Amino acid sequence: MRTDGQRTEARGRPDGIIRLAPCALLAVIAALLLLSPAASAYHAKRACGEPPPGRAACLAMRVLLGGTGASAQATRGAGATRGNERTKPYPGFLTPELLHDAYQIPNETAEAASQTIAVVDAYDDPTAEADLAVYDQQFGLPACTTANGCFKKVNQNGQAGPLPKVEGGWASEISIDVQMAHAICQSCKVLLVEAKTEEFSDLGAGVLAAAELGATEISNSYGGTEEPGDVSLANAYYNHPGIVVAASSGDCGYLNSACIHNPFGANFPADSPNVLSVGGTALSESAGAWTSTAWVEGGSGCSEVFSAPLWQSATAGFPATGCGSSRAIADVAAIGDPNTGVDIYDSTPEEPGAPTGWGVWGGTSVASPILAAEFALAGGAGGVAYPAATLYGHAGEAANLYDVTGGSTGACEGHTICTATAGFDGPTGVGSPIGLGAFALSGAPESTSPPTISGYAEEADTLTAVHGGWTGAPTGYAYQWERCGFSGGGCRTVPGATAQSYTIPQGDAGYTIRVRETARNGNGPNSAASGAVGPVASDVPQVTAVTPLAAITGAHVLAEGAALDQATSVTVAGLPASFVVVSPAKLDVTVPSGAFKGKIVIATPHGVAISKQKFAATLTIRSFSPTAGVAGTRVTIKGVGFGPSSKVSFAGTPATVTSASAKKLKVIVPAGAASGQITVTNTAAPAGTISSAIPFTP
Repeated sequence: MRTDGQRTEARGRPDGIIRLAPCALLAVIAALLLLSPAASAYHAKRACGEPPPGRAACLAMRVLLGGTGASAQATRGAGATRGNERTKPYPGFLTPELLHDAYQIPNETAEAASQTIAVVDAYDDPTAEADLAVYDQQFGLPACTTANGCFKKVNQNGQAGPLPKVEGGWASEISIDVQMAHAICQSCKVLLVEAKTEEFSDLGAGVLAAAELGATEISNSYGGTEEPGDVSLANAYYNHPGIVVAASSGDCGYLNSACIHNPFGANFPADSPNVLSVGGTALSESAGAWTSTAWVEGGSGCSEVFSAPLWQSATAGFPATGCGSSRAIADVAAIGDPNTGVDIYDSTPEEPGAPTGWGVWGGTSVASPILAAEFALAGGAGGVAYPAATLYGHAGEAANLYDVTGGSTGACEGHTICTATAGFDGPTGVGSPIGLGAFALSGAPESTSPPTISGYAEEADTLTAVHGGWTGAPTGYAYQWERCGFSGGGCRTVPGATAQSYTIPQGDAGYTIRVRETARNGNGPNSAASGAVGPVASDVPQVTAVTPLAAITGAHVLAEGAALDQATSVTVAGLPASFVVVSPAKLDVTVPSGAFKGKIVIATPHGVAISKQKFAATLTIRSFSPTAGVAGTRVTIKGVGFGPSSKVSFAGTPATVTSASAKKLKVIVPAGAASGQITVTNTAAPAGTISSAIPFTP
């Protein structure tokens, strides 16, 4: 390993990269920091110091949001602290919901339940499980505990004890790793392996233990500058074909140049071709759209110890890195910039007197467990010996990988090993996975048309996912419903909403709803999202219009509004009316016999809606007298809309009209009349036939 003094040596390579002297590199890094709005927003503190030779540092960075004054108090949030403990998450940073929205991934898949994500760290975090419980409760995640079999903690030998001593910086790292793994894959098991020291031999033993205990993904959020002896370490500890082994690329920029006391070079174990090297990005959202840029302090560089694996060196864009035949870091990237960081709960202080509770964290230590957990959602390595190759197989697929094209980690004289650009580059590799398509093997289902949604977007109504088009003959499907903004952007997963149908709860009014369908076959899963439906209407009924407002009784009128499809009763002018649901916004109402003038009232289990305007019958029988009599009896019929053209029948038998006015008819009960309704028929306006509300009895 090189010492600090050796960093000033002239360093030339046949690959043509010109590396600046340390002072010049630091000047460039400082300039980049000053030019980056995100980077200058807050001050971040590294949880672990720079490691001595043969040892690793954790790659966690905590944002310091303290200070004094009104602005600091506003940032901290009133009532959010108790002594030295932060009791509420800081607003405006990344939650599990936001991470799932940004990367367009489901909370659960059918494959995830069989996956175990191991996180390997040094020293003991005595509150790891309790802190995860606080995190889960805050964000509504399913519990992950020792009792329910989801969480397990062991030492580097894979045993429950003895556990190593406590070290506060690494305890923070453990909180990040455990909580990120569970945030991304909420039905995966989480295995915490604690090495007794940060020596690579101990951490490597922890990786071996994780593999022996059945971990399907192993995340390593630590690193140290590479040296020739790392080849034997990589082969002894980090070579596990068929298991996803992820490692953070580093938090000191291009070749560790941003950390003035670090030796100059790429980081181990991220430089090993046996592992998935995970770089860092700055992640931001605007109007529902997410964008990523390379994080200025994310690790990148050409290894001087390891050669590039074939799947990397054969990737379009690799020659532009300037690495020649050497391994390039990184393979892929996710959120690392602490200024756009994640909410984490940690109750073990980093040092005596340090704040505890909720904090904002970043570093590529965040990115590594995210990628490991995304692989777990997709079912793991899928039989591929070194699953980084699977991601490279999807390079350039815009539907599956977000191509990070902005940002830099340092200066490398025009090469892309330190500058994000279209296609493959050093800081972000093939990009950031979107959905699960980048983890799918050849032959896995591919979407040819997105799923659709049937049903009405209204509270208490049920929506159903209709399969999209898929290649690869899917053998099964899984679903994740998402709540989106009014215009369909800014979607957030709905916890627990993983059935094919979704009954919209109260409180979703104004949102739109979409579903993410995951199709799978023997080669793995893939997912696609539907378009958004809505906005969701409230289940509290409303009547906004009645058309027409005047008609004869027995006619059909249309009541329009919202949440009308659960109507249990309708009255017109106080009389019960029959109706047919046309849609949640429309009812077809039959004006009841005997109705005259009044409002339409619609009752549902969630309330009562009343029309603002009154309906008026243009032709109706309001009453008649007497209500019974023999043939020849004179009967007076009162109502509206009568005239000279009015004809009257008793249960279908025509009667003689002796007198007619607009509001009164006088008739004689005909011989042979049966019991039944009296009807009045107009051939002139208002034309039509109406009936009495009650029968006449002969």
